[in-house]
Amino acid sequence: MTSFTDQVHRFLADAVVDREEVDRFLDPDEPKWARFDSELGYLPHPSDVQDGIDGAVSTYRYGGFGERRVINGADRPCRINTYGDSFTQCHQVSDGETWQEYLAGHFGEPIRNFGVGGFGVHQAYRRLRRTEATDAGADYVVFNILLDDHYRSLDAYRRLRVGNGWWEMHRSQRTSMFHANPWVHVRFDGAGRLVERPNSCPTPESLYQLCDRDFLIDSYDNDLVVQLLVGQRTGDFDFLAQHTETAAALGLSLDLTSEADRERAATEFYDRCAFRASIILLHRMRSALAEQGKKLLVLLSYPGDAVADACAGRPRPDAEFVSLLDEEGIAYVDSLTIHVADYAAYTTTPDEYVDRHYIDGGHYSPVGNHYFAFAVKPAFVRWLQPGPPSYATDASAPPVRAEHLA
Repeated sequence: MTSFTDQVHRFLADAVVDREEVDRFLDPDEPKWARFDSELGYLPHPSDVQDGIDGAVSTYRYGGFGERRVINGADRPCRINTYGDSFTQCHQVSDGETWQEYLAGHFGEPIRNFGVGGFGVHQAYRRLRRTEATDAGADYVVFNILLDDHYRSLDAYRRLRVGNGWWEMHRSQRTSMFHANPWVHVRFDGAGRLVERPNSCPTPESLYQLCDRDFLIDSYDNDLVVQLLVGQRTGDFDFLAQHTETAAALGLSLDLTSEADRERAATEFYDRCAFRASIILLHRMRSALAEQGKKLLVLLSYPGDAVADACAGRPRPDAEFVSLLDEEGIAYVDSLTIHVADYAAYTTTPDEYVDRHYIDGGHYSPVGNHYFAFAVKPAFVRWLQPGPPSYATDASAPPVRAEHLA
C-alpha cells in the first residue's frame, strides 16, 4: 500500500517544470505575459495574447507606475487606484475594455488598474502597500477580491494547486504565460497568529530549482496546501492531526473520527485559514491606509460557476467571510447578490445568464466588465467625496458608511 508521504512525493514529481519554460520567462527578448519579481513572484509585462472573446487577441500595455494603460482621463490627476487579481486586471480583454475604463469614461476621471492575474489577497495587498507609498498613491483605494483569492494567500507555490494541465493548454501560445511561481505568502502558526513566509525562489536563477524533483520535495513535502491537495486526491486526511492546535486557536474543533469527518474537517480548516487570513489582511490594510488619510472600498467578484450556483439558489461559499466583513465594518460591494437580483429579470437558465457576461465561464467578457462597472457605480458615487465630475451635483452627498453597499 502506497503511503501518504509517497503520494506527496509522486504529486510533487509530477509538478516538475521544463527548463524551456523558465528560459522563455527569463529571456528579455521572448514575448511574455509576466515578468519576475522577487517579492510578488511576478508582475504584468506588455503582451498580446490570443485569449479574448471569440478567439480575439487581447492587448496588455502598462504605464510608468506599472498600472494597466489608462485611456479615459489619462491627462488628469488620478485619485482612485484599484488592486486585486485577474478580475481587477481584467484578463482576456484589451486595455480599453476593462471595467475601470468603462467607469472612468462615465465618471470623467481616470481610474488606475494595478490588478495582477493570479494574485491572492496577500500578494495584492503587498503590491498595494508598495505602490501606495510612492507618487502613484491615491486617496481612494479599491481592493477587489475573487473567491479563490482567499486561498491563494496561503499558496507557497500556486502552480502546485493549478496543476500542469493549464500550462499544457497554453504552451502553444507565442507569448509565454509562465507565472504562479513561488512568492511571499502567509500561514497561521500554532497560536493562531498570521505569519509571513519567504519566497522559496527569490531570484531569477532560483526558478530553475522548480525543474528539480528533489528541490520540490525538500521544499514542499510538508506543506499544508500540498497535504490538502493530496488528501483530496487520495481520501487520506490523517495529516490533519498535525494541525489541531492551529485549528483550535482559530476557533475550530477538528472532528477526525471517521473518513467522512476528516474530509469535512479538512475543508473547514482550509476555509477558516483562508477567510481569517483575508480579514486580518484587510484590517491591516484599512488601518494603514487610514493613517495616510486614504479610504478603502472592497469589491467582491465571482467566477461564472459561483454566479450560476447563486442564481440557482445554492448557498454562497464565502458566507463566513462576508459575515467577517460585516463584523469588521469594512465597506464592500457584493457583486454576487447584484448578479442574483439581475438574474431575476431574465427568463433563462443560470448557465445561459452567465454566458452573457463571461468568456467560457472564466473571466468577464467586455460585456461583463461593462456590467460590473455599472453594478458597482452607485457605491463609487456615494463613496467619492466630492463625487465624480459627471455627478457634480452629488458632491454634497453624505459620506458612505462602512456597510454593505450593494
